[in-house]
Amino acid sequence: MRKWLLIISFIVSGTFAEAQLEPLSNQYLLNNLAINPACAGSREALSVTMLHRNQWTGFEGSPKTVTLAVHSPMRNEKIGLGLLAVNDRFGISRSTCISGNFAYKIRMQQGILSFGLSGGLTIASNTWSELVAIDLDDALLLGNTPGYLLPNFSAGTYYYTDRLFIGLSIPMFLSHNFNPSTQKFDLVNDYSEYNYLVNAGYLFKISDNWKVLPSILIRFNPGSAVQMDLNTYVIYRDKIWAGFSYRSNKSIVGLFMYQVNNQLSVAYTYDMGFGIIAGYMGGSHEIMIRYDFRYIINVISPRYF
Repeated sequence: MRKWLLIISFIVSGTFAEAQLEPLSNQYLLNNLAINPACAGSREALSVTMLHRNQWTGFEGSPKTVTLAVHSPMRNEKIGLGLLAVNDRFGISRSTCISGNFAYKIRMQQGILSFGLSGGLTIASNTWSELVAIDLDDALLLGNTPGYLLPNFSAGTYYYTDRLFIGLSIPMFLSHNFNPSTQKFDLVNDYSEYNYLVNAGYLFKISDNWKVLPSILIRFNPGSAVQMDLNTYVIYRDKIWAGFSYRSNKSIVGLFMYQVNNQLSVAYTYDMGFGIIAGYMGGSHEIMIRYDFRYIINVISPRYF
């Protein structure tokens, strides 16, 4: 019986992990290292971002995600390094992913072309003791599953100027298939399971006080439908950012950010769906704090992405 509980558990948690390959964060534009390792060092400063997401607040055991991203250019301006840590909680499932990011930059005539790689480990487990059992003495539900270490890698490329950015990435492209006979995960490189992310945006200067930053993110997996995010920020005096996003899986997002000073920025987003289960959800909340400690490379204008 316990063997089958383990199998069912990791089928469920494996499905959840696969879903996490597509970034659920609404603030990937403000925390681009989370979706593309080639963005390491792109803010041209030692940058630290903390993000908390509370998803589907109307459901008990709904997903909660905490993200920490730290990245910086090196004194050799061609190199950028970063560290990304993501903790996910979904029902009784727990996972923590920690990865190191490396980017190599080539300065072009108009901008910078960056190539990035990321490698790390995910620790996944289930806490059976949190289930509400009919039989309180059921020994199968008193313990927790052991933690499993799952290696993974990401790759990407990123081109950016002061006004334009274009990125292509394949996050966490290795698959992990649970083997019932060994009760362990087998590492698989399956091209049909790759998740491809393409994002791009352009900053329009309307006047000295007003700017508009539209962007798009396309998620593609050969085995599923294409998902698209259409986003627009309106920026006032480089201080107040407000906008909205439409996601093709039937949800809309309100976006807000306040640039406190040259180093500190605070952002909040709220998204809600309008599909079948929209009436049962309280929407999703996301809070982000970002601090750029100091500029290592001399820059003329602040970075918008």
